[in-house]
Amino acid sequence: MSIQQTICPRCGEPSEDGLCGVCQLHEIEWVTISPRVQTILCPTCGSRKVGSTWSDCLEEREDLGRSLVLSGISLHPDVKSPEIEIDLRDISSNRTQAILTITARCYGLPVSREERVLIVWGKEQCDRCCRISGSYYEGTIQVRAEGRKPSEWEIRRSAEIAYQAEDMAQQGGERLAFVSSMETSRDGLDIIVSSLGFGQSIVNDITSLFGAKTTSHPKLVGEKEGKRLYRVTWLIRLPRIIRGDIVEIQGRYYQVSGSDGHTLRTRDLLTSGPRTFRDESSVRVIAHARDAMEAMVTHHEGAVIGVLDPETQMPAEIAAPDGCRVPPGGIVHLLRDGDTLFVVGY
Repeated sequence: MSIQQTICPRCGEPSEDGLCGVCQLHEIEWVTISPRVQTILCPTCGSRKVGSTWSDCLEEREDLGRSLVLSGISLHPDVKSPEIEIDLRDISSNRTQAILTITARCYGLPVSREERVLIVWGKEQCDRCCRISGSYYEGTIQVRAEGRKPSEWEIRRSAEIAYQAEDMAQQGGERLAFVSSMETSRDGLDIIVSSLGFGQSIVNDITSLFGAKTTSHPKLVGEKEGKRLYRVTWLIRLPRIIRGDIVEIQGRYYQVSGSDGHTLRTRDLLTSGPRTFRDESSVRVIAHARDAMEAMVTHHEGAVIGVLDPETQMPAEIAAPDGCRVPPGGIVHLLRDGDTLFVVGY
């Protein structure tokens, strides 16, 4: 040891500046480890409770367990290059033993430690599952139609809109926005929803798609923390005639391209020309364009095409729409009005 070399004032060993590494380690706790960590999960949907807030948990149980163990580790700021190994072993359905090994360097010296950490898995039904199991709801959406029953397609599409809105709400973090139940009846579809804002978004989407009319009827059901609580019933009236319907007016057939409830915008199925009509009771709905049947063309002569009737497989001749150039063996789409067949598309 030269006279210029510094020494540790505590142990007398060589030191670059003040206490040596060993003595500095004796002065600090380079790592603290919580011997017990816990979390609360919903046994129904797997959501996790942090504090008083529930949130969807996307982690697998093993990954979450490792995250919990890591959250209970605190390293001193002078610890460098830590390496952590965690081995998980389930003790019971709500207890997991974690064997934790940490190696690092501190003040130039290698350090290591091994500890056992107990993970406790608490169980509690989350806010959303409590409401679902209790059949909680704030609104009812009634899907009906003017002068007719909603079609199977309209009911199915309305249900799809509701479930799509639920998925988007859940992905956006709105845990309490869900479809409580859905019921079909001879009059249409009833959608029971958990919150008013969520219900209004579904009503807007269905109304926009079908060009429907909507009325709402709030009902006071009580008070909570000085605020009035309402349940709302929305009545959606689908129009008698919707886009895509095939209608008969004065002996000719038209496909509806739009409606505002008073006026029909249509396309003549023979000439393809646009026509506008008043939406009156004399306008007869034949079917929807999606209900058309495929038929094979047998011959085409001028303004007449021959087809095989898709129901009887007997030959029939029908008027050919302007511009129709389907060759024999090709396919056209037909609808039937009594004994009359006519082309809807080709």
